[in-house]
Amino acid sequence: MPPAGYRDAPGEIDGRRHAAGQVRCTAVDHLAVSLVNALLTAALATCLLALIALRQGAARARRDLHKLRASTSELRHLADHDPLTGLPNRRRFEQELARQLAHVRRYGPEGALLVLDLDCFKPVNDSLGHAAGDRLLTRVAAVLRERLRATDLIARLGGDEFAVLLPRVDRAGATVVARSLVETVRGAVPAAAAGAVTISVGVLAFGGDAPASTPESALAAADLAMYDAKAAGGDGFAFYAEPRVTAATAAPSAAAPAAPAHLPGVAVT
Repeated sequence: MPPAGYRDAPGEIDGRRHAAGQVRCTAVDHLAVSLVNALLTAALATCLLALIALRQGAARARRDLHKLRASTSELRHLADHDPLTGLPNRRRFEQELARQLAHVRRYGPEGALLVLDLDCFKPVNDSLGHAAGDRLLTRVAAVLRERLRATDLIARLGGDEFAVLLPRVDRAGATVVARSLVETVRGAVPAAAAGAVTISVGVLAFGGDAPASTPESALAAADLAMYDAKAAGGDGFAFYAEPRVTAATAAPSAAAPAAPAHLPGVAVT
């Protein structure tokens, strides 16, 4: 302590006050800096959390988009394919057939349409059950798919009926393919308990056999030829030809001879 009677000089008092003020200012400055740092740290942490949340959200969005694309692709596949055999269905086949008919109209006759039907499907279904029938259809589909070229289109129209579009063949080429399919199914598909597995094939050569203008008319013509092959005993093929229309609609005469097994103009093999 200062001696008794001692008083601080005015300058000393001001100096101590100034020093104290500096100490207080320094403390306030440190407090302010600490507060600013704390706010900056909190803001940085908030931004970091927001960035993490955005990245997680983006990742979820990518996963959702991937799932959506997968679902869309699956729906497209289901809309265009037969669920049992995995082959294109009638809808998809008719679209491709319409393109082929447009090509024929523009560039001339080319290609052929085949309609195939199993000769033994009903006995298999009746005697062995629908599960056996499904297995038979799947096996036939696999055999047909293996035999045909990548440029050919095979579809299941429904039931035990299939169709094949051959875009780049003439009548002779269609004959070779039809005969080969009949022989392949007969030899490659195991015989069922209800009988041998064979097919009947109706063939429509574009531009030569009939002026098919729509997928529906083309399929109808090939279908008629297929029933001619069935009427001949099955396990074979028949070509569609125009004279059959007149023969099919002509009224039978009492003096007329018995109708042939196949209509005029239809080649059955």
